[in-house]
Amino acid sequence: MKVILTGSTGFVGREVLSQCLQHPAITSIVALSRRNLPAHEKLQVAIVEDFLTYSESVREEIKDADACIWTLGKARMPDNDTAQRVSLDYTLTAARVFQETCQTPFRFIYCSGAAAERDQTKPLWFMQDYRRIRGQVENEILEFARDYTGFEAHIMRPAMVLARDMSLRSLAFSLGPSVKVDDLARTMLDLALIGGQKNIWENADMKQRYDS
Repeated sequence: MKVILTGSTGFVGREVLSQCLQHPAITSIVALSRRNLPAHEKLQVAIVEDFLTYSESVREEIKDADACIWTLGKARMPDNDTAQRVSLDYTLTAARVFQETCQTPFRFIYCSGAAAERDQTKPLWFMQDYRRIRGQVENEILEFARDYTGFEAHIMRPAMVLARDMSLRSLAFSLGPSVKVDDLARTMLDLALIGGQKNIWENADMKQRYDS
């Protein structure tokens, strides 16, 4: 299977890349990145200067991909214009390119967050604009998947993401909703490989999947 990755230098993206490199079913990885990554026989880095524009060479590199795991973005943005561009515009541009270029069926695994609010009219007490933008992304991804047969979307909504070696019992803040980064990455990789019946994966779904 050939998988596209974004955000491979971030906290979650690094774990996704590591698991993809180790998984025997993943034969090829194309990382869309603004800079090079350490070399690996499975990995090809496609340099993308602007995630609103995909060159013919980049399209050629991703054309036979089966899935994308999208972890591009940050928990906090400096302003709403940046949040709109990175969270919404980059994501939807990529979805259109993948739908036009890649294999069918194609699985798009999008890492959102538990605080994203899909109800655009709901009163919010903190980070109102950014949470609505993230919720709008979710809405539009699901609508895009409904419009295009063969484009399968799965949205991950983790709460606090913890390092894989962090002891939940020893951290006071882990009393709130949380998931370990390796469990989050494993869930996204499983969905990229085999799909699933759920479009929305809440934090509790991932916890239940891997907690013994």
